[in-house]
Amino acid sequence: MTMNGPSGNKGLNRRQFLATTAAATAIGATAGGMPGIAQAATPVRGGTLRYSSRVDGRGLDPHRNFVYYVSNPMALTTMGLVDLDENMSLAPGVATEWESDKELMKWTFRLRQGAEYHNGRDIDAESVKWNIERIQDPKIGHPFTRSATTNIDRVETDGKHLVHFYMKKPDAIFPSNVVYYPVNLIAPDSADQADQHPIGCGAFKFKSWKRYAKTELVRFENYFETGADGKPLPYLDGVVAFPKREDTVRLTALRSGEVDMIENMSYFDVTDFRKDYADQFNTWSSPQVGLAHFNINSKAGSGSPFAMDAPNGKELRAAVAHAIDKEGVHQAVFNGLGEKMSQFYVSSSPWHADGVPNEKEYDPEKSRFILRKLNMQNLKINVVARSSYQYMRNGAEIAHAMLLEAGFDASNEVFDNPALQAKYKVLKDDWGFDSTASSFRFDPDGWYSRWIHSEAPDNKRRVGFVSERADKLIEEARTLTDVARRKELYREVDGIVNDESALMYHHSVPLTGAAVKNLKGYKPQLTGGPNYNNGGVRTAYFDKSS
Repeated sequence: MTMNGPSGNKGLNRRQFLATTAAATAIGATAGGMPGIAQAATPVRGGTLRYSSRVDGRGLDPHRNFVYYVSNPMALTTMGLVDLDENMSLAPGVATEWESDKELMKWTFRLRQGAEYHNGRDIDAESVKWNIERIQDPKIGHPFTRSATTNIDRVETDGKHLVHFYMKKPDAIFPSNVVYYPVNLIAPDSADQADQHPIGCGAFKFKSWKRYAKTELVRFENYFETGADGKPLPYLDGVVAFPKREDTVRLTALRSGEVDMIENMSYFDVTDFRKDYADQFNTWSSPQVGLAHFNINSKAGSGSPFAMDAPNGKELRAAVAHAIDKEGVHQAVFNGLGEKMSQFYVSSSPWHADGVPNEKEYDPEKSRFILRKLNMQNLKINVVARSSYQYMRNGAEIAHAMLLEAGFDASNEVFDNPALQAKYKVLKDDWGFDSTASSFRFDPDGWYSRWIHSEAPDNKRRVGFVSERADKLIEEARTLTDVARRKELYREVDGIVNDESALMYHHSVPLTGAAVKNLKGYKPQLTGGPNYNNGGVRTAYFDKSS
């Protein structure tokens, strides 16, 4: 089997897959101006990086819990069949090669020989099969992680180093679903301890964790990657992470010397920090860490007046959409950084589409007119937000004020993530409007199939948007390798999303991070991720001569 050679009409191999999706897996390098942090001539091994991120995980088992690759320190311990590089393009991970058959119904991955889990067990085909089947178990797999595996009909092994995935439907983009975000691998014989001491296969091993206090990780001595100097990665002895929700607290920790690197700072501190601290810290900007959106509880059967099955649900959702001033959010929440959005991807992305239709203009008088026409003035709507991210809370506050102005009887509550997740699960609950965001997706199917499709777990749990036409477009797009055609289909999907207003795109989520000057060999991904193929924390080290 030649997995990286020409395949003619026999399907897609790894090289062809990367070639056809290269434009789809990067935000333009011109967006955000991300200078690399200078490297010394020879990397120095040793030292512990003290790192402060915005959030922490709910738990440690990476199959049961969502491990966000930008903010969750535990992401440094993970690896999947496929990795990501600096530009968010696919790169070899535990698998070095992959190919599909002509019908796109079977994908075969060749595993890297000599790769190990953190307990020394070989990463073999049977262990990969076990991981996938565990993630697919609805009693175990987190909905977001499980959603990446829904098209897998079965997994078969062929010796120690070949894994065959058989699809339920033709799937041109399957390799992008087995990247370490969200499908990462743990040692099969460690499942019983995964909630206390997970055994992954990433560049760093787990040592200890206290939620929203401290996470300790140590270098995995047998990690398979090597640096430009030919020596094993990572160079650091370890990472100690201190998740801090408040932007000002993280920035103070950096300036005071408590930490060496922070993931993000307040949008209102960026300009002054760059001017006043340029001699002490390096900074970098990421144009789109994710996409901020407002969700309306539109679940059929919920009894909500905004529901997809409510008699006036679409009109009332339009009334909400007309109440939102995106320019006001742009200035008040994001300080003019980033972009107002009517679709998922920013203007510098090759997936950005011109002229996406049906965006609702800001017109609170239209909102009031709809409420008067339906005799529903002062309609109650509860605005909720997750406490972990300041921009989500701020977005909820300004949306609350806008809804009041437009004639709604709006309230506003902030919840810790577990409490908010519990509210989502209740069909009939008192939340109506959610200020939230979703992480960047290097392949659009990761957004449209996992959030917009009517069977997408997050959509069903948190929104309830249903469109038969959108479903068909999304399903067609995942069978195509033609980027231009896929882009056309997604443009139409976003037009449907804008028309229905169950989910409202409103702003890109930019990011500005910073680190001490003597941290060398480090640069984040275009979306801000600190952990990627032959870069980020894997190649970072401290220059002791600085």
